[in-house]
Amino acid sequence: MSARGRPRPVLGAVAAAGAGACLAAAFPPLALWPLSFVALVPLLWALRGAGAIRGALLGAAFGLAFFGATLSWILRFGELAFGSLTLVSALFLALFGAVVPALMRPRRPLVTALGIASWWVAVEALRGAWPLGGFTWGTLGIPHVDDPVLLRLASVTGVWGISFVVAAVNALVAAAVLGGGGAARAVARLGLAAALVLAPVGIPFPRATGAPIRVATLQLDVRTAAHEGPRAEDLAIARGHVELHRMAATTRPDLIVWGEGALDPAATADPATMRAVRAAIGAGGVPTLVGAVVRDRGERTSVLAFGPSGEPLGRYDKVHLVPFGEYVPFRERLRFIQAIEQVPVDRVPGRRSDPLHVPGLAPIGTPICFENAFPALPRAVARAGAELLVVPVNNASYGFSAAAEQHLQMSRMRAVEVGRWVVNAGISGVSALIDPAGRVRARTELFETTILAGTVRSSTARTPYVRLGDLVPWTSAIIAVALFLAPRRRVAAARTPAPDPLGERPRILVIIPTFCERDTIVDVVRGALARPDDVTVLVVDDASPDGTAALVRDLALVEPRVRLLERAGKGGLATAYLEGFRLATAEGFDLVVEMDGDRSHDPEELDRLLAAARDHDLVIGSRYVPGGSVTNWSRLRLALSRGGNLYARLMLDLPIHDATSGYRVYRRQLLERLLERPIASEGYGFQIELALRAHRAGAAIAEVPITFREREHGTSKISRRIVAEALWLITLWGLRERFDHRDPTPASSS
Repeated sequence: MSARGRPRPVLGAVAAAGAGACLAAAFPPLALWPLSFVALVPLLWALRGAGAIRGALLGAAFGLAFFGATLSWILRFGELAFGSLTLVSALFLALFGAVVPALMRPRRPLVTALGIASWWVAVEALRGAWPLGGFTWGTLGIPHVDDPVLLRLASVTGVWGISFVVAAVNALVAAAVLGGGGAARAVARLGLAAALVLAPVGIPFPRATGAPIRVATLQLDVRTAAHEGPRAEDLAIARGHVELHRMAATTRPDLIVWGEGALDPAATADPATMRAVRAAIGAGGVPTLVGAVVRDRGERTSVLAFGPSGEPLGRYDKVHLVPFGEYVPFRERLRFIQAIEQVPVDRVPGRRSDPLHVPGLAPIGTPICFENAFPALPRAVARAGAELLVVPVNNASYGFSAAAEQHLQMSRMRAVEVGRWVVNAGISGVSALIDPAGRVRARTELFETTILAGTVRSSTARTPYVRLGDLVPWTSAIIAVALFLAPRRRVAAARTPAPDPLGERPRILVIIPTFCERDTIVDVVRGALARPDDVTVLVVDDASPDGTAALVRDLALVEPRVRLLERAGKGGLATAYLEGFRLATAEGFDLVVEMDGDRSHDPEELDRLLAAARDHDLVIGSRYVPGGSVTNWSRLRLALSRGGNLYARLMLDLPIHDATSGYRVYRRQLLERLLERPIASEGYGFQIELALRAHRAGAAIAEVPITFREREHGTSKISRRIVAEALWLITLWGLRERFDHRDPTPASSS
């Protein structure tokens, strides 16, 4: 998808927010699910040519509009709750927007679509896991429970695969509309999008072939008890369920289900109420699952299982609690927020997601309300042997908002993912019986007192998603990271032809920075001068306290080809070379050599570097090409050096194996080009920056094998700060490359 000019900021923000509102319309209450196939297109248009910061702002605008509309029902708990959840959720869309511009590849719409879809799924998975256990509302694939074709994919990939396809379709539609290339290419891209949507048509929906189970789900209009005060309300709701239970039992079902919170704390703590509950169950003679809040080593959200005589059989304690709903994270630090007093007690999570076992019935998994929003938890309980899912739900606090319908969509998606019937047991609705194809076979409406009865079936079959798990988000994350790290494969602005001939005896300046090299500097200088070429040595000494400069000064008195540049203090490796470079260019030296003064660089090997310089602009003495080696280094140090160079190659698309090497030869003409802009890096970063600039300038570069010997005298001038600076600069340069949207220029043929 190539850019036709970057959208103006205000227009881009409006487009991003509009895209968010459009996607919200795909969810209840409107539930216009086909809109999800095109809702991201305005956002992708706005992201063209954006940098990371602008992309993040556009993603945030999209997220605020989308979550602000989709989660509007949170306003019933106040502006702080709504604003906080909307903002945190929108930050993940900001992360999406920040990275997408780096994943866009001009003229490569398929790669762009793959990157965008992978990154969308990776961000969704991250949002569903962090912080505080995550929040999955607004998953892109969820509205497609009404899509008769794409929904089939859920049994194989979970909802993640559907999100991937929908995001990829949006990217392909954007490429067709905005990418250029003519009508034929636009049609091809739309055709591929259609193929992705229709591809799952051959995947069969899961089927449940186990024993039939007649179920009755109790639903109570809890508003009738709301005026009685907290304790009286709990007791009144319990009494209402007891009465409904007696009515349901007369139809002789195999199982009766009470919704989440049918027995709240005051009810479970009241002996008379609990006796009435057990008596009603025993009188009806039907096994019963009851949503309750119990106080047992702390307050817990649970499902209690009772046998046909009213005897307790076991219970499931909710594992994934609702932050700021069932507990307050960092409660002591947040005491200044009065709203947290709405959650007076921190409930205790359960430890296991095992199914409940009721004699005569198949094992039953009971993920409670919020837990059903997380694909991994119903999958885990299905893997543990659950043959039927019962989901006690309590959305009564959200009134007649879209919350219950949005939650019902999740139950439908979970049914297809795990291939199980789902009994969605809403205390005040929406209650529903959902088959493994995600179809609602029977349902109630909100706030009606009724009994939902019907027949479901158990199943022991395992869908591919149950067997394989969340491979799609993990694979998507790997693909997105790989595409982000992959360079744009830019061609240099002008590929330099073979350098001009140097002549018989080119003038060569060898620059040797020194600090405390007294024991080795004379041998190194003499070794360099022993070459048959016209060599001049410039020693740049940073006020060595060991007398290095004095030795060089004495040597210069008898050898006119030796020069000494003394500096007042430690100016650093980069500035030492830069001063030498300026002298070399000013005096017209043909070749300029970087070389250490501690014998880690063997002067005997300079001949090979100089010979290669006759055909190249830059010659690097490399430790990491065939024939190169390192001696006297620990394995750790060698691994760090190799790793740093590999990171530079990958991050910068730099085809050099040893970009940190300080033994190299430059042609003067190349140096003049490289020094046109200031260089601020030091140490390893300095060497990498010069190599990168040379590569981007189209220089002819060669690597010649050398043997690097660790110094035997003195101490290394490379510090941890210099190493950290180099890694930081590599990262910074790499990021700049990835957010550079200029089209690559073809190589020059000259």
